[in-house]
Amino acid sequence: MSNNPASARPFQVYGINLVVRVLPEPPDTLTLHCPRGASIRYGQLVVAGDGFDEGSNSIREMPPLEAIVAFEEASEGVEGHYFYRDNEEYRVLSLDSIIIAFPQP
Repeated sequence: MSNNPASARPFQVYGINLVVRVLPEPPDTLTLHCPRGASIRYGQLVVAGDGFDEGSNSIREMPPLEAIVAFEEASEGVEGHYFYRDNEEYRVLSLDSIIIAFPQP
């Protein structure tokens, strides 16, 4: 991933949506297991919306930029919308799809 700040990204998301750069391997410091056997994927948060949740008409706390996040990958398809940039996979996910977020020092 480049060292450009999120504000220099050519895309933006709104509300409780996040853009996550999918990590090819789980981080060494974090491994989650799903009791139902679903695959867990990991990513690094690169862009976050403003946190406004239309459904509850409230502002929700968003994970910090560069946090490592975990989300379930459904066996019948890909979680969220996805795209590729510079040979890296990115996902546009709702905050509700994130199981856990670990801020990075």
